[in-house]
Amino acid sequence: MNKDSFNRSKVFTVVIHILLLFLYTDITPAQCDTLLYPITDPYKATIFGTPPELIHIFKHPVETTECTIAIENRRIPDIFWYNEDFFYTTAMQDEEAPLVFIIAGTGSEHDSVKMKFLTQLFYEAGFHVVALSSPTHINFLVSISKYAAPGYVPNDVKDLYRVMKWIKAELEQDHKIKSFNVTGYSLGAMHSAFISKLDEERKDFCFRRVLLINPPVSLYNSALRFDSWLSPENLGTKTPRQVIDELIKAFSELYVHSNIVDLDDNFLYALSRHNKFAEMDLKAIIAASFRLTSANMIFCSDVCLNAGYVVPVDKHLSTGDNLMPYIKVAAAIKFADYIDEYLLPYLQFIKPGTTKGDVVKNCSLNSIVDYLSETDKIMVLGNEDDIILNQHDVDFIRKTFGSRAVLFPRGGHCGNLMFKPFASKAQEMLKR
Repeated sequence: MNKDSFNRSKVFTVVIHILLLFLYTDITPAQCDTLLYPITDPYKATIFGTPPELIHIFKHPVETTECTIAIENRRIPDIFWYNEDFFYTTAMQDEEAPLVFIIAGTGSEHDSVKMKFLTQLFYEAGFHVVALSSPTHINFLVSISKYAAPGYVPNDVKDLYRVMKWIKAELEQDHKIKSFNVTGYSLGAMHSAFISKLDEERKDFCFRRVLLINPPVSLYNSALRFDSWLSPENLGTKTPRQVIDELIKAFSELYVHSNIVDLDDNFLYALSRHNKFAEMDLKAIIAASFRLTSANMIFCSDVCLNAGYVVPVDKHLSTGDNLMPYIKVAAAIKFADYIDEYLLPYLQFIKPGTTKGDVVKNCSLNSIVDYLSETDKIMVLGNEDDIILNQHDVDFIRKTFGSRAVLFPRGGHCGNLMFKPFASKAQEMLKR
């Protein structure tokens, strides 16, 4: 690439792509021998992840299989024609083995970077593995969701449970399955807890172990935290666009004025050490990533339901339409506004009398606290400095799960998911 002609829009795309993937940085060799995750700033940990030298390495990675489910006669909007089939990943052992379902975090796909890692991790631990996209991902929403309005955990969990039953029936035809387990990270962890509760009533899986990795305690409160990071209280006189523009500028300057050719780990390490990144900027970067994921979800839901929230009801988008105006509208919507203006009216249409208080409560682990306290099959693996938790949330986890909760001192939100000690602990807890 010619650095002088470095295209600004391409830089923006690359930066956001990097943020969404939450890739990695580098560290000094002296730190490699310690068992302590080296990045002390939880916001940087969340963005840049695990240093390459400290990532759990798989000696014999398995070749995975991408599988599909198609629902006959399902209405698929023209612009989402490529999501007609539902995709998921399997990694099956040759012999009889326990099976674990892995549920992705907000907006993530079954084969995202974190999901590929977790698939290999639990296969290495001796499990059959099924990796599922989040109900907030476009493919899940378009191809298979019954509700198509993500963000209300009880409905998202019913969607997941139905899909898991179909996959179970399919896999049992060709494989010997000793037991069923479920895990997930971030929002996928919250889904796992509610799926376990649902299964206590329906008894389709009778899960042996349930592992919650970096779960939120309250989806609503965590989302409001991201909203606040894009507010004047955090940004001061800056706008979210200015923060992102400054990141793009730093990215461009570093690229142009360095000898780095590839956008690899070394480049990201250099970017992570950029002196101009204040805590405010890091918060804004994380919140912007969440906002873009949320915007994609809102746009897809609106088109699928023809709700008229972002796209007029009489506008039928085709593959030739410019979608950017609608994406801009969706990107300006706070998660709190999505709840008030879109999700709550939708839920009230399905079940009259539903209140906002019901929505907030039912998307919190506190709503099933008695179950979580009593069952010994559910465990938590997370970090004390997780940026989606406050001290009250950390206290809730410790009190509710007791010795079944393992919290590392550092790692931010999923920043140390690939860190060797963290990954080994995940294997150990699920096998226990």
